[in-house]
Amino acid sequence: MTTKVIRIGDALLKANLVTREQMEMALQKQVVTNERLGELLLRLGVVSEYDLASLLAKQKGVEYGDVSTIGKPDKDVLSLFNQEFCINRGFLPIRREGDVLVVVIGNADAVEVEQAVTRRIGLPCLILQGEFSKVLQAIRHNFYFNDNPVDALFAKEIKRLEKDSDEVLAPDTLINHLLHFAVRERASDIHVQPEQKSIHLSFRIDGVMIPMIALSHQLRRLIAAIKMRSGMDISDNLRPQDGSFSVKIIDTNYDIRVSTLITEYGENVVMRLLSSGEQVLGLNQLDFYPQDVARLERMFDNPHGILLMTGPTGSGKSTTLHAGVRTKKMTGKNILTVEDPIEYKLPIICQTEVNRKAGYTFASAIRQFLRHDPDVMLVGEIRDAETASAAITASETGHLVLSTLHVNNVLGVIPRFQSLNIPAQMVADTLIGVVNQRLSRRICTHCRESYTPTEHELKYFPDENVTELFRGKGCDSCRNTGYLGRIPIYEILEINSVLAELIAEGAPRSQIYQAMKDSDYEPIETIALRRVRDGVITINEAERLLGNSLKGSVK
Repeated sequence: MTTKVIRIGDALLKANLVTREQMEMALQKQVVTNERLGELLLRLGVVSEYDLASLLAKQKGVEYGDVSTIGKPDKDVLSLFNQEFCINRGFLPIRREGDVLVVVIGNADAVEVEQAVTRRIGLPCLILQGEFSKVLQAIRHNFYFNDNPVDALFAKEIKRLEKDSDEVLAPDTLINHLLHFAVRERASDIHVQPEQKSIHLSFRIDGVMIPMIALSHQLRRLIAAIKMRSGMDISDNLRPQDGSFSVKIIDTNYDIRVSTLITEYGENVVMRLLSSGEQVLGLNQLDFYPQDVARLERMFDNPHGILLMTGPTGSGKSTTLHAGVRTKKMTGKNILTVEDPIEYKLPIICQTEVNRKAGYTFASAIRQFLRHDPDVMLVGEIRDAETASAAITASETGHLVLSTLHVNNVLGVIPRFQSLNIPAQMVADTLIGVVNQRLSRRICTHCRESYTPTEHELKYFPDENVTELFRGKGCDSCRNTGYLGRIPIYEILEINSVLAELIAEGAPRSQIYQAMKDSDYEPIETIALRRVRDGVITINEAERLLGNSLKGSVK
């Protein structure tokens, strides 16, 4: 293990992760804030936690370890330590491999961690370097959930409330257990669905709805309690309502966005969990293929024009846009955003949120931005003619506009703009490119196994000798689903001079598509099948996301 470590500022400069101008700005601020340089650079967004962790791993002579993919710590290993010991020394024990303990460290010295572990349990360490905040959060979460089995606590609270026939007890504790339960399971949404004979609770995990538990109608007060906490009118159960509340779960603040719908059997409630501590990743961390990362960076590096992300709700469009903003380095540029809501907090740049009651819409925000000398504008969504016109006008006048559009493929952008009364010539003059993406569930790396593909599956690879594919067998890490985490499947269209001319001429779709194929464009179906061959996703996932378009790609 390497023990010689040069100063972090010099190392970042040498690795070209920061410029001298950025370092000078940070040093100016350090005089006022008195922060450690590495922490200051992270806060300013000059470097990402991933960049810093990867650099430190090389310096220390250890491997990088992503806390979100290395699996849950073994309970037997976790029991050898306590939370205070691990937080003070900045490491999380993961598992025992023979006579070696695998640990992931955050803001810690690898040699000191190994010495502390060896003194305590007599085992040497295999050390992985993780991101500081991820490791700290993982320590707190794993020890908390190890000591507090929230699913059992949730079931116990249900029984307590069911015995309360007079409905004297408030379901506040039940809501808190439900939120903790959802966080432990990595759920993005909680669905409370009244049915004829029960109320069903489901979690959306990795983009898929998973039924969790059924409640008796005796617990209808849960819905009223959620509405009350969200600032809704609990006496009104005839109209849909929207609300929100904030809560701290373990060590992370969450903004809970709540919406109701009126159904035959009562009010349907959806709670979306938005973490304020969510890290903005770089494009190189989103699992695009390396050659496509370079293409994306090239498009985001344009000084003016409009770059669009497309795909259905929940397909990762905003995540990719925010990752692309990171490539602008943020310092030395005036970057303004209008979002609904703000999903990621970005340092340095000015972020605003839509407020329709005050008349602050996407379109009015763009017009206001033009008075603030912007270089880059991130507009959450183009959904009407007014916003489309304002965005195109801004991109024509020397600004880079980043936004999203709800269409199902890259070619859908052109007729969509036409329906919003944008002339084809204006689209051709300003459109930089389109990225259309979906998020596929990733095969769990902890229970991944190979198998012989079926005849149906082999039809997708007519020109290849495919003898094995992969799937997840199911384990504790993936809740026996065989999937853990998500990965993008996508198509990227860069607008070149030939395509721009065809768009301006109003050429038929078939002619534009042929020109796309003559460039370096690859359809989303091709990327999906490459992911399958790579053993990262399953055929079932590709079919679920792409449906008939994937089947139509079979020769």
